[in-house]
Amino acid sequence: MRYGENYLIDSNIKDKIIAEVNLSRKDTILEIGPGLGALTVDLASTGAKVFAVEKDEKAFNILRKLTEDIPNLKLIHGDILKFDIHKIYSTEKINVVGNLPYYITTPIVEYLINNRKYIDSAVIMVQKEVANRLLASAGTKDYSSFSCFVQYFVKPSYVYTVRRSSFYPEPDVDSSIVKLEMLKVPSVKVKDEGLLFKIMRGSFNQRRKSIINSLSREEVLNMPKQDMLDILRSLGIDPYIRPEMLSLSEFAKIANAI
Repeated sequence: MRYGENYLIDSNIKDKIIAEVNLSRKDTILEIGPGLGALTVDLASTGAKVFAVEKDEKAFNILRKLTEDIPNLKLIHGDILKFDIHKIYSTEKINVVGNLPYYITTPIVEYLINNRKYIDSAVIMVQKEVANRLLASAGTKDYSSFSCFVQYFVKPSYVYTVRRSSFYPEPDVDSSIVKLEMLKVPSVKVKDEGLLFKIMRGSFNQRRKSIINSLSREEVLNMPKQDMLDILRSLGIDPYIRPEMLSLSEFAKIANAI
């Protein structure tokens, strides 16, 4: 199991991940970045069908030799962002496990969300600061448009903190295991998803500004400030509050009112 170029060496962490995924023989698992297979073999030992996608050619070739006798494991050499998850989908939704390098965490989370109709849940290991953003609520320093975007589609939950000493070589930061459960319907109701996301991005791009100044800018809503003021006051939202103080449901109310 690889985290960037850092390999997991703590077997207790593997056990926690497998317990969280809670697999049976009828399940299908997609593992992102298996590395040298520390977790892969244990996943396959549950009897579940395991598809492991590894981009690094050297790691792929080593793991292929190590696992060639495991019938319920299919190792795939490729980029997860280009992988067609529909190919491994049957009737039961897929469980995902992955250790996501910092530089590609956001694109992979977006990939999972974009393929949510095929996925039940994902148990991922990410840098602790990324986990904090995924889990953040309104009024906290880690809360962002990314937090809102993820929580619109997903129910995220904290599982476990992984100390840097659990890897070799040891990285500079701790990590966290987070579970992402795909929602059957979005967490809030909106008439126009695109408008909601535009409002959230526009708000947090200028997070030190008040919400009225953030949203009335030309590049966001290009709306007369007085009109924006009237809408916010009609919703009971303080026009001069900072964007990070607004909940996802309040952003949805603004989008629906507009």
